[in-house]
Amino acid sequence: MTYHDLLAAVQQHPAGADFHALRMAYARSEAYAPYNHDLDAVEALRDALPAADYAAALDAIARLLAVSYLDIEAHIAADYVYLQLDQPDRSAYHRAFAQGLLGAIYDTGDGQDFSSAFIVLAVPEEYTLLRMMGLRPRSQALIQHEGHWFDVIDATHAQTGAPVRVYFNIDIPHAWLQTHSAGRDHDAE
Repeated sequence: MTYHDLLAAVQQHPAGADFHALRMAYARSEAYAPYNHDLDAVEALRDALPAADYAAALDAIARLLAVSYLDIEAHIAADYVYLQLDQPDRSAYHRAFAQGLLGAIYDTGDGQDFSSAFIVLAVPEEYTLLRMMGLRPRSQALIQHEGHWFDVIDATHAQTGAPVRVYFNIDIPHAWLQTHSAGRDHDAE
């Protein structure tokens, strides 16, 4: 089953869907572009939410989901906006999608060391997980370890101030970047 087929099925019934299979199908698809972000839409969403400009927020969310329907932050924001607009069914849909995507990442490890690093498809997922865990990032290091690539983030717990180190396996986006950078280098010749 292709990514688009899986996505269509999950969009129909996100509760109980296999989000891990969906994420891995996405990473293998032509649609996968982990470094393609609509930064204008991110900024528009950041401006719209505190201003309670829900029309602008929904427009920004739609733009983000058009780039990647697996954008966790966009689903979290949609859940919030639809709650504010008293549209509980739409809110629940986006909440189920966000929870499914987060759960699929949490199921890959606990992030406490290289062997149990969270597997992510894009850097923004790292910061979403940190936020969900109540952590504030302080520094990030790109490390190659035993043939794999990792982002290792030193953070502090928002409530206790305790230092925490979180490991993210970034083999998938790193391989995509290497493949696409090689193509650009070849095109430039």
